[in-house]
Amino acid sequence: MSSAKTLEEVISKISGVISAKVIEEDGQPREIHVIADPSRNPKQIVRDIETVALASLGMKIDRRIISVAQLSQGRFPSSQTYEITSIEVKNLDRKKQVKVTIHNPLEDEDMVGESAGPGTSTNLPRLVGEAVIEAFNPDCPVSVDDVQKVFLAGREFVLVHLTIQDEDRERTEVGVAPLEGDFLKSVATATLKVVKDLT
Repeated sequence: MSSAKTLEEVISKISGVISAKVIEEDGQPREIHVIADPSRNPKQIVRDIETVALASLGMKIDRRIISVAQLSQGRFPSSQTYEITSIEVKNLDRKKQVKVTIHNPLEDEDMVGESAGPGTSTNLPRLVGEAVIEAFNPDCPVSVDDVQKVFLAGREFVLVHLTIQDEDRERTEVGVAPLEGDFLKSVATATLKVVKDLT
């Protein structure tokens, strides 16, 4: 078994960790991506990864290569979750216009957000995330910084990196959603998991 697979197995046994992916370079870990549940602080998980890797494998890990994405429990019971009902992408001159419709079960109404910009393969997912943000109209500025696909434990996920400005400081959040066919819908779902708790 490769050292990456061994490290993944060790990390996966840590409390709160759902799955882990280790990317190696020259036989050494270069990136460690972890999906965790919301039960523990990400900093605690990072410290545990450092401790367990050293104690179990004699491997010293630089915490800067570890990224932890937490699946949100959400504010409401699963029977009252928001639903992405449609994503429309239209040509607008040389740009793309994205319209996202989200059903709000608490009010039994639809929320609509729109965003427009360059329709490149890199920017289109960001436009989807921005449309979700616009639909919720949070009280603080939020930006979509990056969207990535990752394989963890044999499954593919979409990670959306957001920066949120709270008064005079900024913090980052990562929304995660399984990729199950529709990439843009997964982007919208991952963004929604973070933004719905900002309103």
